[in-house]
Formats: sequence, C-alpha cells, structure tokens
Amino acid sequence: MNKKFSTLLCASLMLSAFSVQAQSAFDIENSPNGGDASPTEYLKSATPSEVFQIRYDNGTINDLTDDLVLIVDKVGGKYVYRAVSPDQIPNLKASLWCLQLTQENAGKEPIYDFINKETGLPLAFDKEGTAEVGQSFAGWAFSSTWAKGAGLSDRGAGKKGLSMYTYISTDEVLRIKKAADFATSGNIDTEKVYANQAEAERRTNTAADAISFKLYDAGSYVLSANELNAFLKENNYMLKFEPDDSYGENPFSNTQLYALPAVGDATTHNFLYIASKASKKNTDVETMEKGTFLKVDTLSNGVGIEFLKLGWTDLTAKDKNGNLVNNNVATISRIPEQHKFLFTYKPTSDEIFIQVASALHRDDTAEKKGNYWNSETNTQEARFRNDYPQSTDPNRQYKYHVLNCPIPMKEWAESTAVDEHEADMLFIKLNNFTKADRVVTVGFQSINTKISFNTKSCVAPNLTSIEENIYVIYNEKGQVLAAPIHLNDDNGDNKVHWVTLDAQDPNHMPAYQWIVTKVRNTDNTTKAEAIKTSPVVIRNREYPDLCTANVQFSEENGKIVASDVKINNNDITDFVINFNGKAEDIFVPVPLENKKDSKLGYRFLTEDSLKVNKYVFNYLNPFTPDYWIANGSDKDSVNYVKKTADRYKLESGVTSKYGYGWDKNNDSQEAKVMKRLNFVRLERTNYVIKSVDGKKSMVESYNEKYGMGVTNYDTYNEHKSIEPYMVDTFFFKENNHWEGKHFYAIVETSPKWDNDEYYYKNGLKVAANGTISAGAVPTGTKYVRPIIRSLAHTTYKVGTADDGMSAVLKVQNLEETRTSAFTVEPDQTPLYRRFNNALLGENAGENMDATDTLFFREKIRGEYLMDEWNTKLQDSNVDYAGIWSENEAAAMNPASKGKYAFIVDTAWVRRGAGFVKPQYLISVDRHDQEAIETIPCSEADGTHFYIDEKGNAHSTDKWHCQHATKGRPGFHYGKYLISFGDSAIVNSLDKPYMDIKGGYTRVGFVEAIHYGDSLYILDEEFVKVAKDDPAKLSVEKIIAAYKKAGKNLIVNLKGDNHKNATWSFRYVDPMKAMQAYADGVEGVNNEFMFESNIYNETAAESQYISNDVSKEGKATHGFDHAVEGSIAPRYAAWLKMQNGCLVLTRGDSKFDDAKTGSDGALIFNAYQAAEKDMVTSNDEVAVEGVSVVAGNGTVTVQGAAGKSVVITNILGKVVAETVLTSDNATIAVPAGIVAVAIDGEEAVKAIVK
Repeated sequence: MNKKFSTLLCASLMLSAFSVQAQSAFDIENSPNGGDASPTEYLKSATPSEVFQIRYDNGTINDLTDDLVLIVDKVGGKYVYRAVSPDQIPNLKASLWCLQLTQENAGKEPIYDFINKETGLPLAFDKEGTAEVGQSFAGWAFSSTWAKGAGLSDRGAGKKGLSMYTYISTDEVLRIKKAADFATSGNIDTEKVYANQAEAERRTNTAADAISFKLYDAGSYVLSANELNAFLKENNYMLKFEPDDSYGENPFSNTQLYALPAVGDATTHNFLYIASKASKKNTDVETMEKGTFLKVDTLSNGVGIEFLKLGWTDLTAKDKNGNLVNNNVATISRIPEQHKFLFTYKPTSDEIFIQVASALHRDDTAEKKGNYWNSETNTQEARFRNDYPQSTDPNRQYKYHVLNCPIPMKEWAESTAVDEHEADMLFIKLNNFTKADRVVTVGFQSINTKISFNTKSCVAPNLTSIEENIYVIYNEKGQVLAAPIHLNDDNGDNKVHWVTLDAQDPNHMPAYQWIVTKVRNTDNTTKAEAIKTSPVVIRNREYPDLCTANVQFSEENGKIVASDVKINNNDITDFVINFNGKAEDIFVPVPLENKKDSKLGYRFLTEDSLKVNKYVFNYLNPFTPDYWIANGSDKDSVNYVKKTADRYKLESGVTSKYGYGWDKNNDSQEAKVMKRLNFVRLERTNYVIKSVDGKKSMVESYNEKYGMGVTNYDTYNEHKSIEPYMVDTFFFKENNHWEGKHFYAIVETSPKWDNDEYYYKNGLKVAANGTISAGAVPTGTKYVRPIIRSLAHTTYKVGTADDGMSAVLKVQNLEETRTSAFTVEPDQTPLYRRFNNALLGENAGENMDATDTLFFREKIRGEYLMDEWNTKLQDSNVDYAGIWSENEAAAMNPASKGKYAFIVDTAWVRRGAGFVKPQYLISVDRHDQEAIETIPCSEADGTHFYIDEKGNAHSTDKWHCQHATKGRPGFHYGKYLISFGDSAIVNSLDKPYMDIKGGYTRVGFVEAIHYGDSLYILDEEFVKVAKDDPAKLSVEKIIAAYKKAGKNLIVNLKGDNHKNATWSFRYVDPMKAMQAYADGVEGVNNEFMFESNIYNETAAESQYISNDVSKEGKATHGFDHAVEGSIAPRYAAWLKMQNGCLVLTRGDSKFDDAKTGSDGALIFNAYQAAEKDMVTSNDEVAVEGVSVVAGNGTVTVQGAAGKSVVITNILGKVVAETVLTSDNATIAVPAGIVAVAIDGEEAVKAIVK
C-alpha cells in the first residue's frame, strides 16, 4: 500500500467516525464514544451472547451524531430510564443490554426481554406515567422478525425503529413514550393504551410521542477507571487473551488488576495506571504513592527475537540506603509514560484494545548492545501525540488514534510524518515466535490476538418467580416471618419480625402468613413465560399494609435469590430481608383448609354453642397444665389464675371482616387474588366474658386488674342519654398450639358508645333507612348486647402477674413482649352420666357408648323403674311407666319379678355437644329387625319396568323392577320411653297425658322404630302390622304414609336441643362423678336424675305456674334447636313421683333443690342387667303355665284348653265367659283394663287396646 495513501485513509477514517463526538473535560480527544456503532441486522439466536444498545434516531435517520441511547441512571437514590447521547453516557455498562427472546406459537410475535448490564434488572415498569425502573411489566413487543434472512424489522434505510410496549391486561399495554421535557433532558415516560391501537401505530410509526427504538452494535468506547474495574470484576479482575502467553508471564491474565486514573479522575475516559489488586489490599494505592504498577519495560524478554517486556514498578522498593526509589507513579523519573495504558472496548463483541502511552522500539536488524533497550542507539520512541499545538494542560496532551490502521515498521521508520501513526506501534498483543513460543509485548495491532473481559452475559438473566399462594416464610434459622401480637395493633402501628416458634402453629395464625401474588398473572396476561418469571408482591394476610414492593427473584445454583427486600414497617426503618435458599425451604404453603377457613386465627363460637355451653380458660405455662382462670374468693371480684377452674358464660358481640381484602368489593383486585389463590376473607367476633348467671362481666378493675363487674346493659332513660358502665369485650386471638389444643391471647377491644338519639339493636346501630328514634323506644327497653365498634382498636390484653404470690389477671399493654395464652373451651366437667365405665361393666374402649341393658334404682325408697302395674294408674289407651319396689311389682304381677331392665341406646352422644350432654333412647320389648337384601328380577336386561302411582309403566334396572323382591334396611323396633308433653299440650293438659287436668306430665311407652337419626312412632295402622309380624314394617312406607296423612310422628334425634323422646342423666354432684371411674363403685358419687326437657329458652329462671290449665310450666314441647338452657338447665323437667304416678317436674323445679330431693325429683343409680331381666310388657301375663295376651279388642288365652274363662271389666261386669276348646283361644272383649279368671283362680289383669 502506498504510504501516503494509507496515511490519508487512516486520517479520513478517524475524522468521519470520531471528530463529531463531544468531549468531557479530561477525556482523550476524539474518543470514539460509540461513534462507530451500527444497527444490528439480525440475531444469531434467541439467547444471543452479545450485549447491545437500544438507540433512538433523534434526528436524521442512520446519522449517529444525534442518536440517543437508552440507559439506566440513578437519580435521587432511584433507578430511572433516560435517553442520552453516546458521549454523555455516565457509565458504559448502564447503556448495555442483554437480550432474551421468547418465541411464541405460530402466528404470535416474539417477546423481547432486555436485561441491563449494570443493574441486572429487566427493562420493566411498575405503572404508567413514570420512568422509574420497576419489575412488574416487562416482556416487550418489538420486531416481529429476528433471524438471519428476515432480519430485525427495525433496521434498514429509512426505518426510524419501532415503538415498544408490553401487556398489562388482556387488552391494554404499557408503551414507552417521550416525557414532556424529552427534547432537553432525554427523560422518558410510559402510557397506557389499547393493544390494538399500539400495534397499529407501531407498524405505521404514527404514534406521536412513542419512542421508536433500534437495536445496535454498541461500537467502541474508551474506558474510565471505574468502568474498567467494573468489567474486570466479572472475570476475577483479570483479562482473557486468546491465545495467551506460553510461559504464564502475561500480567494482564495472571494477575488481579486494579485501575487508577492517569488523567482526570476515575470517571475520565483516558489513560489509566494499572496496579496489582493485591497491593491495593495492602497499601494505599488510591494515592498512587504505594503499590505495584504495571509498565512496558525497556528490558527484553529474552525469547528468540527479543521483544519489549511488561514488568512491575514497586513503589515500596528502597535503594541500598533505605530510601524509596520511587514515591509516586505519576512522577517516576524514568519511563513515566510507559506506565500509562489506554483501554478501548467493543462491548457487543467483548473485545478490548490496549495501548500504552509510550514505548521504545529498536531496529531488530541492528546489533544488540545490551538487555535494556534504552541503552541502544538504534531505537525510536513511539508515543501518543497531539496533531494540534501542544497544550499546556498535561491532562489534554493525548489525542485518540483510530483502531485498525496498521502500518509496517519499515514504512513507519521511513515516514517523515510519523507523529500521527506512532500509536499504531503501541498495542499490547501476543507475538508468535513459534507455535510453542508466544509472548505478550507491544507493537503493531495483531489480528491474531483477542483480548476480552470474558463476560458471559448480564448479571441476573436467570429470572424466576414464586407460585402464587399463601405461605409461611422461613429463614435459615428456622424462624418465621411474622407480625406478632406485641408489635401490632389495629391502629396502623404494625411491624414485622423474625419469630422463633414456641408451641405455635403458623398455619393457624394469619399474622404469620404471607400472600404472594405475581405482578404478571393470569388476570392481566396470557403469556405463560411472562408469568413464569414475574416479580411478586409479598403481603401479610392479617395486616395487609405490611408488604413489599415488587420483588424479582433470580435462580442461582438451585436457589432463589433476592436481596434487600424491604417490608414497609411503620417505623423509622423498613424491615430488610435477603432471600437465598431453596424455594421449598423458604416458602411453605398454608394448607387449603386454613386458606378456606374464614374464622382462622380467632376463636369463633356458634350461637348454638354459646347457648348450650359454659366455658373455661386453661392457662399455658411451662410448669403445669392445671392452671385456669378463676374468680376471687368471697367478696374479692378480681380474677386470678388458679388450680381450679371457674365456668363462664360467653356472649358474642359483632362479627367483623379483617385482614386482606376485608373492605374490598367483589370486583376489586383483592377479590380477584382471592379467587385465583382460592382463599377467603377473614372475620372475627368479639365476646363478653360473663358469670354463669349472666349478672356480671369481666371488666378492667382497680390497679390495672381484671375483675367481675356489673353489666353495662342500661335502659334508655328519659333524658335520652346513655351512661352505661363500660364492659370490656375481647377477641380470642390464637397465639399458641400445644398438644392439640389452641391457646389464645385475650385481646381487649374498644366499645363504642354514642350519645345520640338512636336505639341500638343487638349491638348494632339500625340502618339509616330503618332507624328507630329515641321517641320510638319504649321506656325501660334494655340493650341486648354491648355496643361494639366493628373493627375496634386493640390496645390491651389479659396477662398474668408474676411479680407476687398471687397470679392475678392484669391489664397489660399490647406492647408487652410476653403474651399470656389461654384455651377457650367448653367446660368438660361431667354434668351428665354416660354409660362407658369399664369398672362398672359398661361398654368402654372401642365399644364405648354401645347399647347397654340397665336397671334404674331410685335412691330413697329403693324402687325400680318399670312398667306401670297399678291398675288404678293405668289407661286403656296409654302405656305408662311406673316405679315400684320388687315386692309391690310382684304382688301386682308375679311374672314381673326381676323384670326391671331397660335397653339404653345412644341418640346424640358423639356429635355436637353430645359429649357434654349425651342423649339416650330408653326402650323395652325389643324386636329388632335385620336388614333384608333386595332380590333382583331374574328376567333379561332391557325387560325391567315398574308401575307408578298413576298406573304408567317405566323402564328401570333389575333392582327396581316390578318383579324384584324389594329389601329394606334393618331397624330397632320396641316400646320407647317418652315424655307425653307434646300430647298433653295438644290435649289441653288433660288426662291421660297428665296425672290430672292441669297437673303434671306423665311418661310412658310408645311403639316405635329407631332408624338412623330418627324415631318413628307407630300409629294404629303400623302397630297392627308390628303385632302381626315386625319384619313387615318398612321405614319407607311409614314415611310415605305419614307424609300423605300429614302426621307428625317422626322425631328428629339430631342436635343439642333436647327432645321429648330422649333422656339425659344429670349428675347430682358433678365434682364427685369421676370418682366412680376410679373406684368402680355405683353409688352416691355417680347418682343422677332423669332429665327430659326445658320450659323456656334460658331455663335460668323459674317458670311461673298459673292456677288455670295453661301449658306454662306444666308441659313442655321443647325447642327444635339448641337454646341457652339446653345444657345443664337450672329449671327443667325431671322424673318425680306424684301421688304414686311417675311424672315430670314442672317449670318451677330448680336443680339445686331437686337434687336434694326437696322438690320430689327422683334420684337414681344404674346397674347392669341381663336379657332375662328385661321389663315384662304389661300386655302379656302368665298364670301358672297359662299365658294371657291382650291385643286390640281381644284377649288370647294359650295353654288352657277345656278350662272355663271369665273376663270382667274394671267395674266387675262380666264382658265374656266361655269354655276354651283349644290351647290358643282368642276372645273378643271391649278395650280397657280387664280381669281374666281361669277355672276360678285369682284373676289377672290385662290392658286391652
């Protein structure tokens, strides 16, 4: 090549590419600053290894001089996106982007994800109208084509680029646009537009403010010290040479390096000093006064044809006199310029070009005179020069020389104008002497040496996410992220903390649970890949204000990583979390049952359970499980923790929603999240803790203690003011879980009282359109419940004092670190007798509560429960129960001797409150029936049919065919002991269901079937069927018949409410009852009363007994649901003796009196019996081998052929007289009590129906 031509060519290249670039104060003149960038024509793959710049043609298309480059900048402590000119890029890495491309299915455009080289963050925004770097919405629509051949559709002559947008919902997108001050500041903005509009405008370039981007090869840049150090960090602070030095003596690739500015400061794009990083650790390199610095030495390397060698200058080295040889690299007297290096970087191809500021070159054909080239005479210095008059400013003495302009040494040596070409001799390169001998040296640029940072890709390309769900979040110590009670209230003063679990189950505690939602989810995008790597928001389930901003996880070595995740504590500083571990170890899903439980976290008691139960509070402590909340002694109203529990009544206040989405409608984002994640809104109820009689409530007492005070249920007085005593209401918030029991913090809520003219009904203000004004409220109206604010602010909790000998309940501030916890459990003191005591021969273990056969013996007179044998107390239509001594019963019916046993079956024991108040069926004369299997029709399939009630035939299967022999389930059939209360009410409290008109309700037997959870009382029709053959009874037919006739003879046995057909056995002294389970003695400890039903809802007060025949207090129909008095009533119907009749006590019978026997209620014990001891039905008696069976209008005499029979009625009138001709003679007689005399023997009585 002609020397002059090549010189001019290099000059022209330099001017055209770089002369237009603006310069910073100390940047090298004509620095390239990306002036040689070029549009990317196509992508080599969907995951290219290169980095790119995203540029905007701000003026003339394809004119690089007015391009703007998209960068990430830090403004005011926040990352933002800006568009700046290439020479104004503050940090090269901030302008570089990795690219990940997702190819969608056929017909869909690819998705472009850009990852910033500096931050490792994706090009993403959280919302419209901002330039702040976000994480929510990424995955951009850009070029529809990208592979070689089709190329990128943003490129080419006349193309201005393409706008970019990303979906934020199914039909809306977020588009990058120019901010209002874009022309002067390069600030960008985002806007929300419809997807079809954005696409149309992208294809036609008609969106006025949308920024049209192009993808670019980044070009060349001179690196500053900061930039070089940042890139070096990615490869262990070393460079990569391909190929490298054969002898391992390349300081750039075998030594960790650290750059310092030789000109300007660390941001200046100019020559740099290169120090050993090891010396930086040990000395103050930043001042350049110590440390070890790289240089191009004058010493030859000694390999074959000798080349310049790279070496180190140690500023700590001293001469023989102990003086520093050099004390500052900038002022080294010998070869100072040979310590300065210029780094030009092409980021897209990851290529580095290194030039030294100065070096000596010798004529290698001349005779060598020594090892040091500065002693040679045949040498020339090559250095960077300035074409312009030498500046007096030493920082501006260099002018950039274009790359790729090699000139042979001989031509360079002969040149008369070499100044501008000397830089061509100053490249760091590998020189090949042989294939085996390669040395690093200085010289002309070599096409065979590639120097790079060996960058792999951007910092965090491997984005990942967490599946949407509710989680408990654990750290590496096994602690859980939580909002514990002592750091949180309902007044917005909420904080989060790592908690070490101590007898706690976070699955029960919403404050310990976190809702993880994806920013990109199925509600706003259909792009699976976008959802797969979406950022998430982490929000507390109970205190939703405790949440993170968008969190982007990346995956590293099988772990999820996210640093400096902040939860917005309502505190001076946010709570910071660093996630680094396996996802399944950190995020543990909450079970579905807990997600779907709207009452989770707070004790909830149904109104039915509140009505039937009394409650006790077991105190959790590390010493003993036997401490309970109890009342003070005598006149001491303060509450304590003691070894013996007191029982309390609970009254509900207001049920209010709380936590995530509590105040949001069904169209809200929160509602959509709940639907996606399949969980429910939470709600909680507060309660008043009351004494058993309801007359006192737990309140804040004196000296910050809790005690039982007066109620605040005041009347609305004539002055229209409300001045009640403030009763405290409480939430029971779960704090612990130990040995299967839930323990709750008792957290006080704030009642709300208004002094306006409104009536509060059931604790709630009547709605505006139905307000009851003060004038409309009758004088003396009572408030039914405390007036409680729906979402009360919690400020206090119940705690125990450990600062003295008495464990008093204290009013503690919520902030108290220690939280006392209690169970809130139904009182399990055995109030009622169950028949499961193995020591007494009762069914226990697996057969617990199975059917028993028992005697019931009365305490005072020793009489037994049995059939009514006294004819004067019998009725022809009713089969009464009686109570007699053995001798009395035997005198009335010798065959009854020893026949006093009853079958006791469970009716309601293992469900509901059945363990507290078990209910039983009592029966005799049982003829239980086994199930009968259906025998299918034997005809061929397809021929089966049945006839409906209208005579129409229908096809069916062989099991339901007209010719199938239909089976039926098994059932218990017999005579069941019931209260005749229902019948007494219907019959105006008169006989035969009362002992006298308006007297006491009688009890007796009815024929019935027990099947499932129902007792089917048989009417006359089905009694006849049963007498003929019980196997012919059918529950299905009974139900159909009763339904058709409108008869109410089916008793539902389910529920905690008592029924007139069931019985419960009320302990006289519950505190002694358990002794029988220890000593196995049937006696005074476990004696009981037969409890039937209650007369009013509360059963807490005496029912007024009128003198007329009113049903009030004389007969009870009961309730079809559980009510307050259903369990352990103070006033109820118990078995008693009234003028020899077995009846029920009336509504003025009080338990405390009845159990002492002063009210006539009977007290019993129960004893095991055998089948032979069963009660004998009084419709079948035996006379010396002859049996008499009373039927419906008949008497059948068996075994008396040839004997005479005389039958008289109760008045002594003969109703039948005959001589029997067979041993099975049936005689027609009128209904009633009859006497049957055979051959003059003493007559026996029978009841003819």
